[in-house]
Amino acid sequence: MKKLSFLLAGLMFSASFGQELVTQSIAVPAPISNLGSNEILLDQTAFGTSGIVSDIGGAGEIVASADDIDLTYAATKITKITAFGFCNSGDLSTTATGVNFYIIADDDWIPSGSNPQTDNLYAFEMNMGDPGFTFTEDGTSYTFELDLSSENVALPAGKYWISVVPNTTLGDITNGTTRWNWYQSLTSNGIEGHLIDPWDLFGAGATSWMGLSQLVDWTNYDLGMMVEGEETTMGVNDLTSTSISVYPNPATNFVKATGDVKEMTVVNMNGQVVAASKTASVNVSALPKGVYVVKVVDAKGNVTTSKVVKK
Repeated sequence: MKKLSFLLAGLMFSASFGQELVTQSIAVPAPISNLGSNEILLDQTAFGTSGIVSDIGGAGEIVASADDIDLTYAATKITKITAFGFCNSGDLSTTATGVNFYIIADDDWIPSGSNPQTDNLYAFEMNMGDPGFTFTEDGTSYTFELDLSSENVALPAGKYWISVVPNTTLGDITNGTTRWNWYQSLTSNGIEGHLIDPWDLFGAGATSWMGLSQLVDWTNYDLGMMVEGEETTMGVNDLTSTSISVYPNPATNFVKATGDVKEMTVVNMNGQVVAASKTASVNVSALPKGVYVVKVVDAKGNVTTSKVVKK
């Protein structure tokens, strides 16, 4: 049954915030059904009545939220990501130009990096109407669904973070009534949701990733999303035959390696070194699209080479 959507204006839970990070709503979407045969890896669809900002404004300013997922298979293929949110009084179908889905590495129980646009393992920056991306409006509730079943999004076991951030033409994403607000979920899975506000638009000091419990007065700090996937053999041999695995492939911004890494080198097809790092992550965002060889040296001096596509 479709619920009537009478929505409240944004509420501020801490007087120290210069703007309103949190928006409250009394609308709860109908439950999702017929999700297909994929295994549900994470189900955080028991919604509360509040939501947290996760948007890019018309001038490119970003405030992003993220929540974690633990993958337990030796290799897991992610097949679908769904995020649930609302917009109190604006029409997001006219102000949103697309939605970005980021899969981010874990950095000691927080998302890695300082901006999900650049510091991610996988970035799917979808425009309205793109194949595989579904934008659903139900009154003032908005659901974003990314079908990755045709993509090779395979990850080794471990903790990762999902960040979902719509691109908008809004002039002020601190206005809680017109932006997209990511629903709070009344669950307690893994680590609490986190938020980053690189330009400190809200004056809360969250210029690096900060747990939601430090920002809002909720009882549960998960975000409304669902992740589907399946155990896969893709990359399992690579994961188990050596201590090193290189991912993601294809890559957009960073190529990373598992294991005890001493250094990484990226070589083009002409044999030229085009990027290098003394850590387990190397930035390839400035490289032209194409095929590269990534050489990884572990702490014992063993060398692993892999071909990676830069897209």
